Amino acid sequence: MPFKPADNPKCPKCGKSVYAAEERVAGGLKWHKMCFKCGMCQKLLDSTNCSEHEGELFCKVCHARKFG
Repeated sequence: MPFKPADNPKCPKCGKSVYAAEERVAGGLKWHKMCFKCGMCQKLLDSTNCSEHEGELFCKVCHARKFG
């Protein structure tokens, strides 16, 4: 049986593999640290200020502005 590497999840923003050491999780998806930023203002996010809407990330301020 030939060696088959494990399939790593793909980042929804850039499409590249996300490894455990660099992952951020939101909306059931795994993101790279540098891809984990607001879709409107480009602010880097963390678990306290992150909102996900239809596969796109937003800070709480921009999410409220756009969807609130």
